[in-house]
Amino acid sequence: MHLAIVSLGAFGHINPTLSLTTELVNAGHRVTYFTTEDFRKVIEPTGAKFVPMKSWMAENDKHNESKEEKKDGQEDNVAAVVPFLFLNEAGAFIEDVLNVLREDRPDAILHDFAGIAGTMAADILGIPNVMLYTSYPSNGSYSVAASFEGIPADHPLRIAADQIADGYVEKYGCRKMTVKEIFDGQGDPNLVMMQKRLVPNYETFDDSFVFTGVQIGKRSTFGSWQAPDNGKPLLYSSLGTAFNNWPEYYPILFDAVRDLDINVFSALGAIDPESLTDVPANVELGKMVPQLDILSQASVFITHAGMGGTGESIYYGVPMIAIPQMDEQAITARQIERNGLGFALLDKEAITSEMLREKIQILLNDSSYKETVNEFSADMKALGGAKASVNALISFLENTSSK
Repeated sequence: MHLAIVSLGAFGHINPTLSLTTELVNAGHRVTYFTTEDFRKVIEPTGAKFVPMKSWMAENDKHNESKEEKKDGQEDNVAAVVPFLFLNEAGAFIEDVLNVLREDRPDAILHDFAGIAGTMAADILGIPNVMLYTSYPSNGSYSVAASFEGIPADHPLRIAADQIADGYVEKYGCRKMTVKEIFDGQGDPNLVMMQKRLVPNYETFDDSFVFTGVQIGKRSTFGSWQAPDNGKPLLYSSLGTAFNNWPEYYPILFDAVRDLDINVFSALGAIDPESLTDVPANVELGKMVPQLDILSQASVFITHAGMGGTGESIYYGVPMIAIPQMDEQAITARQIERNGLGFALLDKEAITSEMLREKIQILLNDSSYKETVNEFSADMKALGGAKASVNALISFLENTSSK
């Protein structure tokens, strides 16, 4: 079969698809992968055909600037900004996606909620629309869109997003990509790359949702990493690859770990390492890092509670301290604490070094957290990961084509 994958050019969206892509290719299927040029070296080792896309967001997205860098009036609510960004990115992708797929028609198009051009192309070409949930799925009992729908209809960015969506309907005849459709829209099959028991109201999801867990596989982009050979536990800190420009966090982290007998690796994201001072001797800093290598050796993970990192932490049996940066991550942080997988620090402005040090020491010394995460890890691994995703997808497509 020929499968097309359309993804936003961001590690949080691409990383969960890499193992799936590799498994599809290894099973003898052709994969055409559409994303931005920055990810060519990430995609090509999977065996997929890489097709570079122009990025509107790369030229126009200002959401990750510091407050000092923003122009007056641009300190926008994430719930208003994100739909506007994703719709514009779809406009930058769609023509190139269609030009390729009209000549080489796929059996299905795979994408997550941010890959709006994937939904549009599936509608236009009349082929199966496969939703990849790298985070929470939605149904009648749970809505991801709810946290985005509180923006007034007369907000300038909401008006602009609505106009963009109307323009796509008029030009292409596809469904209207409303905020509800973007965040709660469902595919023909729905592959959920997370652990079912972490999903609110998980018992209400029917068989059209296949939960296969985090998709762990080889990622060669950032090399490998080995913890210091001193027998000390490792604390890994990462606030993700988006919405991570929070320089005030690092002095708090440094003071929290300075006198602890541990190794610390801190991934910096958008932060310039040269801007950080008084870095403790037990702290190593890095920009883009081999996260799976680090997590597999870690004892504690300080995370923004993105679903990718959360699932990977569970897979490797690492308790977490969650410091969410946006609403969806706050849901995950609460689930982490509710299930005994670690702690949720929901108000980042209230975090102190003393508070952080206390939570780190608890997770290092209270074995109940490690035991709970290990039990969740066993359940996660039993879901089957990328192999289970491929089996579910191909089974659906074969059954559909035989009818």
